[in-house]
Amino acid sequence: MTVDARKERFELVEALGHPMLFTCLRVDRSTVPKGLYLYEVRNDDDQCGLPVEIGRWVMVNHWGTLLSAVPIALGPSPHINNAYRSIDPEKDWNYTGEPWTVREYMDNYLPKKEREKPRER
Repeated sequence: MTVDARKERFELVEALGHPMLFTCLRVDRSTVPKGLYLYEVRNDDDQCGLPVEIGRWVMVNHWGTLLSAVPIALGPSPHINNAYRSIDPEKDWNYTGEPWTVREYMDNYLPKKEREKPRER
């Protein structure tokens, strides 16, 4: 099951030094507004609740989904058509606890010329 980005309440996090939106759910990519980037986050193998990897998509140990106003540099996977970036949960990830909508995030973090109303279904 996936959720509609336009209807979801996200948590504002700081990942890799940038404010991003996070949800523990999978987000329907077709509902992400133009100008935002979608990434999935992998949990540690020990299931300790630590985000350890960001990728285009995550099948195993899915921790959640990130929406970002800035692209994240990822390295290609040698085995599958995907790309990942390892992160240090203590240095590269910080929960703020603030609930945000996609619209609020776009209004605050996307340059005005890149803002677009979310696509309607």
